[in-house]
Amino acid sequence: MSTTPYGPEVLASLETAMHDARLCIMSLVLGYALLIYDHILTFTDEVQFIWKAKKSPVVIMFLLNRYITPIVLAIDLYDKGGIATYASHRFCITWYFTEAMWYITSFGIIHALVAMRASFKPIVMAIWGRPRWIVFLLSSLWLTYFCTSLGILLASLFTKAYTVHFEPLLKVCYLRIAPFLWSCWVPPLLLEITLFSLSCIQAFQAGKFTARTPIIHVLFRDGALHFVVILACSIFNMITWIAAPPNLVALAKYFGLAMVNVMISRMVINLRSCQAQSSAHHFVATPGGRLQIHVSTDEVELSGIILNSKIHDQELETQAGTRGGLSPARSVFKV
Repeated sequence: MSTTPYGPEVLASLETAMHDARLCIMSLVLGYALLIYDHILTFTDEVQFIWKAKKSPVVIMFLLNRYITPIVLAIDLYDKGGIATYASHRFCITWYFTEAMWYITSFGIIHALVAMRASFKPIVMAIWGRPRWIVFLLSSLWLTYFCTSLGILLASLFTKAYTVHFEPLLKVCYLRIAPFLWSCWVPPLLLEITLFSLSCIQAFQAGKFTARTPIIHVLFRDGALHFVVILACSIFNMITWIAAPPNLVALAKYFGLAMVNVMISRMVINLRSCQAQSSAHHFVATPGGRLQIHVSTDEVELSGIILNSKIHDQELETQAGTRGGLSPARSVFKV
């Protein structure tokens, strides 16, 4: 007959903890598998539209987020997956801070890329005029969000750092989170709601021409999908951290990180792909009835508009009619 030094209550708690740990591991593995699968599916497009593109802040942030996040999740899988037979306290505490800092950095990059999409210059200039105020607004909102979330995270990290230790029974670096940590999801949610509202305004201003303009259609479509995904992941994390047992704090954390990275990768690659299409033309309408169209082909088809064409490298001038609620105005087409 086997004996154990643990009592029935301890064994029951251990069984519950192991069950919760398995759920968290399954969630992590699922998110990681989807992330790697998406990398494989989009690698060809990434090489064509990202690696071969001119280096810019968007490209650099995209690549950092795309390749560091899988490495971080792989270490998390080793750390939280019950794979390690032993991990030193130094490793646990170092990874505790490193992982948290990359987590908020990754989300910061994602929100910055979304903000850049919302302030996409051709669209913003056409709808609101000069984009300085919208760039200033989005930059201020992003800084406010990031500093607030970073402050909440640092307060939680230093408050609960003493709880970090290697749990030999579960084979994980175990820790407890601060009860107020869920509030770090509030600033990014407010930022995303603002960005989504701006996108809705842009879509309304663009009107019926959105569906016939590929780049604008991609911006609004992917922006809406990203908003739904990040809203669901954020609320999932908030509910888990508020109401779930301490053993389930990682249930939504790693899966959410993987999913929002998939969405932002798709958004950037789709936008770059659409920009690269030679047949794309960009059409938006301003509140005053002025039309601004950037064309990369030799032919433009717009109902209700008569084109007086000239030779290449010159301007095509048009007189826009009142159809579709637009007052007559002169528009410029560059071919």
